[in-house]
Amino acid sequence: MGPEPTLPDAATLRALSASCGLELAAFRPAHVARTIARAVTRLGLPGPAALAAAIHGDPGLRGRFRRAVAVSTTGMFRDPAQFELLDRLMRADDRSGRPLKVWSIGASDGSELCSLALLLEAQGVLDGATLLGSDLMPENVALARERSRERLAPAVFSALRFEERDVSRSTPDGTWDVVLCRNVLIHLAPGPKAAMLDHAAGALAPGGLLLLGRSERLPVSDRRGLVDAGANAYRCAP
Repeated sequence: MGPEPTLPDAATLRALSASCGLELAAFRPAHVARTIARAVTRLGLPGPAALAAAIHGDPGLRGRFRRAVAVSTTGMFRDPAQFELLDRLMRADDRSGRPLKVWSIGASDGSELCSLALLLEAQGVLDGATLLGSDLMPENVALARERSRERLAPAVFSALRFEERDVSRSTPDGTWDVVLCRNVLIHLAPGPKAAMLDHAAGALAPGGLLLLGRSERLPVSDRRGLVDAGANAYRCAP
């Protein structure tokens, strides 16, 4: 096994960012370095500078590189144990008939939000609910709308909405009963990661739930006012 790849020089990294349309410095350096190295090797290029030029001139390659950086990997009811936990926690909540508001960060192809919609339908609480999926990449937003329309009955699909948003910079209006930020933070650099966590936690309604991915934790020293609600799940104080 060879040495771990390292990031290219700052000028080349800026060129790659400009070519692919993503701010690569926002992502974890080791992840970006490995993604660049794999692309260079796979394409047989002399180095990262050549990759920047190739991405600039090839929309298909640019899309594949963007998806590799943003790790747009998902699936229906991905990590079933987390959905079982969420199902139990939500059934135990007393919202006094108030419609639910659910926000999925890193919506990818919409699988997570579709899974949530089906879960809420099974609970009998989908009527009037708002389900929002946010993603950094506009191509993911378009794909999420298309796939969700194909997967769901029209009455269920009508509860879903998707938007393009960099959650490390802004949040949608209002507060949310459930915020899912799963398998997103592990790919971010420390600054954007902290900002995204601040926004996700700050968007919770009183008593609201934040669910992170299986390998993601809030440090005990920095829970942002949240308390444990289960494995990788946190609740805002009522």
